[in-house]
Amino acid sequence: MPADYSRPAPTTVRSTPMTRHLGLLLLRLTAGLSLLCWYGGREALAAWSNIWHKTSWALPGQLVTLGFPLAWPLAVFLVILTLLGSVFIILGLLTRLSALALGMTAAITALLFTAHPTIEEHALLYAGLCFAISLCGPGLFALDSLLRAKPSRRP
Repeated sequence: MPADYSRPAPTTVRSTPMTRHLGLLLLRLTAGLSLLCWYGGREALAAWSNIWHKTSWALPGQLVTLGFPLAWPLAVFLVILTLLGSVFIILGLLTRLSALALGMTAAITALLFTAHPTIEEHALLYAGLCFAISLCGPGLFALDSLLRAKPSRRP
């Protein structure tokens, strides 16, 4: 049976490059703002309150319970990583590196908190968001793309 080449090929719906860049922007904003507001900001406020008002800060205690040495420096490092990484993801600055660092941190958190399903689920979702950003890049609407743009010479 001969193939019929007279029929046109079926058309497929393809996303335009602009929708891809808008999707990456939405992904970056969602991941960055939620990490900044729900985790980095809350822990930073708790640390600040601990330093200045001598209130308790739960994160170093949790790290000690999990068996980490040097819980205080590690807690401070994690808060700074989450704050800076979130801001960098939002702005699209050093996006792949920031998303990779936050994704690995979230994946480790998910492994450590398997006894707490809610924490594990949130950590896995953040890890997935961050790894997707790390793999796909920041898109057009990012400071990384502005820094990569080469100035054109006009005569």
